[in-house]
Amino acid sequence: MVSGLGRSFRKIGQPRRLHAVPKHPYSVHVWAGISRKGATTISIFTGRMNSIFYQRILERHLLPFIRKKYPNTHRLWQDNDPKHVSKSTRAWMALNRVNHWETPPESPDINPIENMWAGLKYHLKKYVKPRTKEQLVNGIKQYWKTVTPDLCNRHINHEYKVMPGVILRNGAASGF
Repeated sequence: MVSGLGRSFRKIGQPRRLHAVPKHPYSVHVWAGISRKGATTISIFTGRMNSIFYQRILERHLLPFIRKKYPNTHRLWQDNDPKHVSKSTRAWMALNRVNHWETPPESPDINPIENMWAGLKYHLKKYVKPRTKEQLVNGIKQYWKTVTPDLCNRHINHEYKVMPGVILRNGAASGF
């Protein structure tokens, strides 16, 4: 075996293998929320998120939405990512009167936003086909402008179909 400059190993006389280039060498993270009354504004960012950064996103995007659409009562449904349920974030939510509804630890199929993200990925792959980070960000924004209360409600209503399976599996994925 001959070392390919530390990148790959090959037999003597065989051509050097080229390494695959990622389809999307750029990436961004997205936070947004949906409700029966429509969607929040969207946050698109790069880098790593920690609890404090997450709280800033909630302050900029969730709190104004709650005040406008749900001034009397609301319920935040999110996954159990550590930054979402950290002591710091729980204290922030209590201080800002965010009504967080606990969910089972392994329950992506009972989080309606996951279906919205699948729709976003489909939109990007089929229609946008981004080749640059700017095209990716613009494609995300373009999709989010099409998110209506009706679309949000379809994703939320899907939970009525999924929930019995989650209950039967004691909170585990339902397979839907």
